[in-house]
Amino acid sequence: MTAVTSFAHEDIHLIRVYSPDIIQQTWTNNRVEWGPSLDEETYYARERILASQEFTRDNKLQVWILVPKTFDSANPQLDQILSTVETFERPGIVASKDQGLKDVLSISVASVFTPAHYRGRGYASLMMKLLWKEISSMKGVSFSFLYSDVGPTFYGRLGWTPKRSEEIVIPTAHPIQGSGSAAMIVEKVTDSNLSELIAADAEQVRTLLKGQIEAASPSKVFAVVTPEPTCVLWLHARARFAAQHILKLERHQITEWGAKHGESFVLWFHDLFKDQLFIIRWHLDPSDGDETARALIEAAQTEARKWNLSKVVIWNPDQSLADLLRLDIKYRDSAIPSLGLVNSTIETDDIEWVHNEKYSWC
Repeated sequence: MTAVTSFAHEDIHLIRVYSPDIIQQTWTNNRVEWGPSLDEETYYARERILASQEFTRDNKLQVWILVPKTFDSANPQLDQILSTVETFERPGIVASKDQGLKDVLSISVASVFTPAHYRGRGYASLMMKLLWKEISSMKGVSFSFLYSDVGPTFYGRLGWTPKRSEEIVIPTAHPIQGSGSAAMIVEKVTDSNLSELIAADAEQVRTLLKGQIEAASPSKVFAVVTPEPTCVLWLHARARFAAQHILKLERHQITEWGAKHGESFVLWFHDLFKDQLFIIRWHLDPSDGDETARALIEAAQTEARKWNLSKVVIWNPDQSLADLLRLDIKYRDSAIPSLGLVNSTIETDDIEWVHNEKYSWC
């Protein structure tokens, strides 16, 4: 067995990479974690498609690697990539009583990976410490967030504080109690009306924040990832690729992305590998009641059944929805939402993540 070189932390740094060959090597490394059932070419094809979406173009997606300071990007030793991470630039809003509403940038962190033979040496911790410094120096960036699959502690001590991590799992066969929902007609959300719906949602978010800061203490800070069509389209590009090129389904064109009734709506994502339809954004207008909520959930169940998915999942729902569905809200110990304000001394308990829902995930 070839001995693995160990590098002292002072001899390592974090660099952003642009080289297609180096980026492809990061995919080669992390395929064992996020695509073990896929051959290399299929995995590469998926990553290239996701990296070419409007959501990720124009440097909004950045790839970072932890390497020895002697690493030469022009003539790289690819086996010296010690750890890797990706960041996505997203629009956001930070709101407080003193500052009002401020449009900012946020950084979503994803795909944190260390090859097995380099683990146990503190490389991932070092990489995330260095990444936090990089994010703190980015112009216009006010907060960063990620979804932890290694529990709440690891990222919590590095700047990303764990937030609410709960869900309702709705079996597609679960009966929705109450009369009248079957008679309510909901409108499909498709490519033709998605942008208009999300633009209205972004305005609704601003109205909500104004009300929250008015009622909150001066120390309270609210952060939200601004809803945008591109993140929804990126998720659906992921689902379409899985349907057509991985699962090779005869019917692979996903055309319905949600349902709406008046100002209320639900948006979803087909997580075909995990046999679930994810509700990525849920909005029930105050003027609507239980009948509308039932109709939207039933629309999601219908879509799930159409794709032979056994369940519908919604993150961090209101208790009122759980009561309506007669289902329990349960703690989720994977993809734990974690968020931190950069260049801030605000107490973590005073930071609230508004609309902590699946649409922010990437």
